[in-house]
Amino acid sequence: MKNLPRNLGSAGDLLKRGFKVKKYLQLMLAVTMLTGCSFAKADSNEDTKPVETVEEKQVKKNSGLYVPNPQVTDDRELKKAGDSLIDDKGELTLKAVKEVNETFNLDGIEYKVKEIKLLHFIPDYSLIDFFHPYTHDEEFDFVKIGVEIQNNSKESYHFGPVAMVNINDSIHKTWEDDFYLEELHGEIIGGQKKQGNLGFIVDDLENLDKVEILSGDLVDKEKKKIEEPVNLVVTFE
Repeated sequence: MKNLPRNLGSAGDLLKRGFKVKKYLQLMLAVTMLTGCSFAKADSNEDTKPVETVEEKQVKKNSGLYVPNPQVTDDRELKKAGDSLIDDKGELTLKAVKEVNETFNLDGIEYKVKEIKLLHFIPDYSLIDFFHPYTHDEEFDFVKIGVEIQNNSKESYHFGPVAMVNINDSIHKTWEDDFYLEELHGEIIGGQKKQGNLGFIVDDLENLDKVEILSGDLVDKEKKKIEEPVNLVVTFE
């Protein structure tokens, strides 16, 4: 039998290994929870949703149109850092932007991360209550991730575009922290297209240097994992 190594490393090395293991377990837990909640929500919807006509189903099936978020000012006209606008939802200022446009093919699913923005938002007083579960600040920074998901197959899948986000290697958010609530996670039926945004409130950031995105597993209707999660690292220059 081979002798066991006498030197297992310094205390610092052990702490680093422990941190990496903890981070890995957090990532896997976020992915697992996202997949499980996706199926639970789908089962609940099957029990409670009203009967739809064929025409209504067809419209929803192919709906990929952009719909402005009811709680956040539309940022599409903000192109460069410093751009700002005011509307009935509040005042929004762009602090940083990165055009990503990275596409991943997962079996029959085409998943695209379009852009990442760092924004500062001062919500209108009428929206303060909505944001209280996420922050008690009257104004805040947030990281917004724009995504697009296209199911090019005839099969139905369950997929979450963002299970966990690691910002500047120090801020960790999960899909549960998203306040855009645009129902991008969950079932995507054959031929369906989804597009929209996810937003994660952060403490004031002077700079956005790095964003790491981990998606959920791609799972079929039998709850069988078809593809591993997508891991994308985006750096800002």
